[in-house]
Amino acid sequence: MSDEIVTGTSLDGDTGSRAEDRIRSLTQERKQLRAQLEEAQARIAEAAELGKQVETYKSQLSEWETRHTTAEQTWKVERELFARGITDAEGIEFVRMAYDRLPKEGRPELGAWLEGVDALPKAVRAYLPSTPAPASPGSSSTGPQAITPPPANAGAKSPSVGVGAPSAFSPEAISRMSPAEYRAHREAIMAGIRG
Repeated sequence: MSDEIVTGTSLDGDTGSRAEDRIRSLTQERKQLRAQLEEAQARIAEAAELGKQVETYKSQLSEWETRHTTAEQTWKVERELFARGITDAEGIEFVRMAYDRLPKEGRPELGAWLEGVDALPKAVRAYLPSTPAPASPGSSSTGPQAITPPPANAGAKSPSVGVGAPSAFSPEAISRMSPAEYRAHREAIMAGIRG
């Protein structure tokens, strides 16, 4: 009996070990495939999340582009109005409203529309700065003269300036001098300071 068992075992052992090896290799291969599948599924989930983020970013980009375009158009209108001398907030708003009332088809550019002063509504013309009439060569000098306002700091005198004759060199003039000009006029400047 022991011979049969040994003989049967040895024969069955060869067949069994090949089958076991095959089962082991298939099991190992299956484990590897499952690991690869799990890794691929994780990547797919990550890619789906990134796809959602991309869509979110695309919508945000579209929103910001719209905001930028609107802001750019608003600034273009404001810049044109400021260039025309309309700086009052109410005036700017009213001119925009009057311009927007024009039919879109055939509407001139804002600058061209504002140039035709006579064709503008009276309310818009009220916000345009009045331009002084150019002096004609034959006008007499008896008319009202333009009064220039005093300098903003006319009352503020430097304590180092003497009471005598005023110096021809103001601090602003000195600061605009080149080093060569300063060297050339240094003595006169110093004499004006000493009084």
